[in-house]
Amino acid sequence: MPPHHGFNLLEILIVTCLIGILAALSIPLYSFPLTQEKRIEAAGVLSKLAVAMEQYYLEHQTYQGATLSALNLPDHIASGHYLLTIRIARDQDYLLEAKPLGKQAVNDAGCGTLILDSNGEKSVSGTEPVEACW
Repeated sequence: MPPHHGFNLLEILIVTCLIGILAALSIPLYSFPLTQEKRIEAAGVLSKLAVAMEQYYLEHQTYQGATLSALNLPDHIASGHYLLTIRIARDQDYLLEAKPLGKQAVNDAGCGTLILDSNGEKSVSGTEPVEACW
């Protein structure tokens, strides 16, 4: 019988399994920094919105009537991974939210929605501590 050159089916199967295991281990390690980066970007935009709300208050003596379009801010931020909203805008106070969308909501369920109020108090809708999310 002539010498056999190449790989047999078992060798190819073992290599394929090893590649799958390595991919399964490395993808979560890669996705966490991306999730965190998008959350940090959303928190930064919330702070920017808070500054815009204060400027609006200086001009109108109320937060009531403030909208994202009036403040020239988009509603989708962090490359479309968060939805920015002015949840409450009353005479003397406001409540701002950045809600994760799609995969960001799944990957960042521990933090959930980022919330900022007119007193500068930060909170989250998830189970993680505020300090870990902001």
